[in-house]
Amino acid sequence: MQSVKLSVTVKRQLERKYDSAALAKIHLAVRDWIAADAKRGIRTIHIAVDDGTAMRAMGAKPMTGKPTAAKVKRAVDNLWGRLNPDYLVIFGGDDIVPMFIVPNPSYDPGGDDDQKVPTDNPYASSAPFRASKRSSYLVPDRVIGRIPDMLSDGDPGWFVDYLATATSWVSQSSSVYAGAYAICCDEWKGAGVACTQYIGEPSSRLLISPPISDGSSAASRRLRARLHMIKCHGAQLDPKFYGQKGNSYPVALTSASLKPRLQPSTVAAAMCCYGAQVYSPMDPAAADPGKWPLASTYLRKGALGFAGSTMIAWVGVPQMMCADWIVAGYLKALLGGASLGRAFLESKQDYVRWINQQGYAPDIADEKTLIEFVLLGDPSIHPVSTAPTPAGRLMLAAVAPPAFALSAQERRQRRIVRANLAGQIRDLLPTRAVASAQARARANKVFAAAQTTLEKSVREGFKEFGIRPGAARVEKLDTPLRAPVLARPGVASLSASAVQSRQSLEYYWTGRRVLDGHKQVRLVKVETDSEGNLLRTSVVHSS
Repeated sequence: MQSVKLSVTVKRQLERKYDSAALAKIHLAVRDWIAADAKRGIRTIHIAVDDGTAMRAMGAKPMTGKPTAAKVKRAVDNLWGRLNPDYLVIFGGDDIVPMFIVPNPSYDPGGDDDQKVPTDNPYASSAPFRASKRSSYLVPDRVIGRIPDMLSDGDPGWFVDYLATATSWVSQSSSVYAGAYAICCDEWKGAGVACTQYIGEPSSRLLISPPISDGSSAASRRLRARLHMIKCHGAQLDPKFYGQKGNSYPVALTSASLKPRLQPSTVAAAMCCYGAQVYSPMDPAAADPGKWPLASTYLRKGALGFAGSTMIAWVGVPQMMCADWIVAGYLKALLGGASLGRAFLESKQDYVRWINQQGYAPDIADEKTLIEFVLLGDPSIHPVSTAPTPAGRLMLAAVAPPAFALSAQERRQRRIVRANLAGQIRDLLPTRAVASAQARARANKVFAAAQTTLEKSVREGFKEFGIRPGAARVEKLDTPLRAPVLARPGVASLSASAVQSRQSLEYYWTGRRVLDGHKQVRLVKVETDSEGNLLRTSVVHSS
């Protein structure tokens, strides 16, 4: 029994982008990658979903016509039913294998102005994609990653160099990843310290920007660490991450300063806005023409993987929120021995499960976070070696299957557990509807009550962000509550459930300010019961 990794691409798009010599180099790199995986007990099937001969050989229907994300997803689902893989690789950037573009749950023209969100989440969901049904793509249950090349660039090196990393990697002791490069804006120190401690590093490891910049000696040394966690500001089409103190936004990290310092086998994740954006360095709108995107720099220069956001991201200030939990959870899981892909899947699922366990429902900022965070890299890579097999298990060697087979069986069991968990989480997703006029009329009163729960510095910032008490988005939530039904006295049936629901109201106020050319968004959420009694208040910021 082998683990199976399915790698999908679009042949037509590759042939349009690369000449024959470049395609030959990519083909050789893929061949070596597949051979290396075989030695690890992984059967890698690399297939173009528009290749009729290859798809029919798999018993699957090839994709025809203009490539779209929905068509590729249907082809993937078709192959999935035949191969039941443990991993999925999206091979190519958005101009090779299109990303899905879905509505932004937290869209507000006066605040978060991302109308749409590029995402790979639908590929990571076994449910058929329905654009109008967010439950079909919000909660992933597949282990996936994307190996991107560079947009509008026929240089095969973007594939070849990363595939060399994906071919030669070896799991290492967790001590190799001790002493992280962790950096955070001065404005977000509270949440930054919490994130650093969550991944097992002392708070003293956290670099604060300012004063730290990529030119600082401390940053220069830390950039050679093999674990990177970055909680700073990012900007669209910009190869830099920025710190913040007050109204100042100094540069914290650039792709140019990262290149000579990055060490092989690094793993990185960022809470920054646009952290995982892959754009052409020659884009006319690029902030620094010719400079590589940061995510692409990590992959080209030897990093095993990069996790980040495609659009404006939501983060916590005094405590961890939204993107903080996804990034910190991802890094903690891979340090515990999970593959990049499993760590990323678990970070998303476990975050929503934690929200549910508190008796809450994911809000619009949580939902956007789940959608926009993507993993760039081969999801099957295990940066950290797991603990040795217990001696008790070794005594069964005479009847035990080979090590690869046992590993594959354990992996399959984990996938089944995670698929079941995803189904449970989806069952608890709330339905959202526009609240009644009566509920909307209470916005000023609710806002006033919420202010009494917030720190003075937060309240004073509302005016600066242009947040107006009456300009509220008010939604009625209906959250399903499912409990086992007793099939007979003392025996619970797992196939049937008694469905009740919890009704509540969510009030949202969004504001935006622009300082030193940097756009910053603040989102205030207040949840009440159906009568308007205050339940909880939270404030998140864009990164």
